[in-house]
Amino acid sequence: MPYLLDTHTFLWMAGDPPALSANVREIVEEKNHHLYLSAASAWEIAMLQQLKRVGLPDVSQRFIPEALQQLNVLPIPIGFTTAISAATLPFIHRDPFDRLIIAEALKEKMTVLTKDNLFESYGVKTVWQ
Repeated sequence: MPYLLDTHTFLWMAGDPPALSANVREIVEEKNHHLYLSAASAWEIAMLQQLKRVGLPDVSQRFIPEALQQLNVLPIPIGFTTAISAATLPFIHRDPFDRLIIAEALKEKMTVLTKDNLFESYGVKTVWQ
């Protein structure tokens, strides 16, 4: 089953696994699941590091690709249709990075591993608790 990781889920998988819910931990540890990370999350992580709002053990240019490989997570680029869809979603969620993740999840029919309850307002299936 394909799962799209929210940015905080990816960061916690890489640096603070106990912060993940038991359900999410079980999913990410299962070898038969396919885990994906949007380029929007990579962009958000790099910006958060630049703004000193998140501390990483290395620069984002090395940290993100290395964490993807270690965690067996596949990257997803941001395509034109995803970008347009994200821009035209109702303004329930105002975070542009989350809107891109929501649009990607809707397009690819993926479940998002997130603790953000607003994703469900768009009809996106989520898992946390």
